[in-house]
Amino acid sequence: MGFFEPFALERFFAKHEFSARYLLCSSDCESFPIRELLAMEEGAIDRLLDQRLGYTETRGAPSLRAAIAEQYAGLGAESVFVHSGAEEAILNLYLAVLKPGDRVVVNYPCYQSLSEIPRALGCDVARWEMRRGPDGAGGSRWFLDPDDLPGLCGPGAGMIVMNAPHNPTGSLPTREEFEAIVSYARRTGAVLLVDEVYRRLERDQGSRLPSVCEAYENGVALDVLSKHSGLAGLRIGWLASRRDDILDAVAVVKDYNSICSSAPSETLAEIAVRNLERIAARNRGIVAKNVALLEGFFSRRPGFAEWTPPAAGSIAFPRLSDGSDAEALAERLVSESGVLLLPGAYYDYDRSYFRIGYGRANMHEALIRLEVWLDANGK
Repeated sequence: MGFFEPFALERFFAKHEFSARYLLCSSDCESFPIRELLAMEEGAIDRLLDQRLGYTETRGAPSLRAAIAEQYAGLGAESVFVHSGAEEAILNLYLAVLKPGDRVVVNYPCYQSLSEIPRALGCDVARWEMRRGPDGAGGSRWFLDPDDLPGLCGPGAGMIVMNAPHNPTGSLPTREEFEAIVSYARRTGAVLLVDEVYRRLERDQGSRLPSVCEAYENGVALDVLSKHSGLAGLRIGWLASRRDDILDAVAVVKDYNSICSSAPSETLAEIAVRNLERIAARNRGIVAKNVALLEGFFSRRPGFAEWTPPAAGSIAFPRLSDGSDAEALAERLVSESGVLLLPGAYYDYDRSYFRIGYGRANMHEALIRLEVWLDANGK
């Protein structure tokens, strides 16, 4: 076995993502062509064509970093560090700040790299488990309990890691819960890393939380254009933090892998960032329509699956009603109908759960194909 355990989710997608006709489990939102992005700003085509194909700055082009910093209250370009996607940012941050024996608390279930990289580095990784409970309005919600942190952190966790909005449940802490988490991290001095890649996709815009880099002096925010903006092909993500020493340490690590991002991608990303609200609003519209379709689907199919409605993001985490293995179902479903679901087993979680994605424009077609298959199989 190598240094890292195989990335189960990515191995599953490597097998199916580019052959399945309907990706009913995609985590990203609907993408759009370069032509449409360039049309958002006058002179954008010329700026792209005039972009020299040399190296860019390790931390990202100053103009891109300045545009990103505008998305955060009280931060300047020096507090932003651009990466080739969110995955590189996660790896570089962990390599920069963690050492064997460090206590790292990570929400669970989670995107595997958030917990696997610390484990591989020899850290003591504690699972901060999502719970399900009443939402106060007659329904249910997934949530993280801030009161779990003292027991999980023990004598002192060097880092607390959470993903909000959450992958795969679509949950979002309340403002009170978020403030309690920040308050605990501040009392202990722990670095608080928040994966915010689904931020801006809240169903209720009033529930949007401040970025952790705005709320906490030891906060590190992770974001990327892949999810809320649907621009995964740009491979542009970033870290934002007021901790200059952390970003300096990240720079040392980045010299050993990508060195810098793609110059054309940074030019296109800058256009996207300056038009971020417009792009995110477009995708929130798609998400809203698709959530309504899914609410109808799950109400019609109680014998198939049940779900806890998501508060934000573009994914949810239903459970097969009979408690059976979602992986067996997913393999049959994609083979016989071309519709792909992501089994909960790939989050090292209860195998009766599965991830469903609702950020794509063709979800309606995928849902129809799923229902036809369910009818044909008496489900």
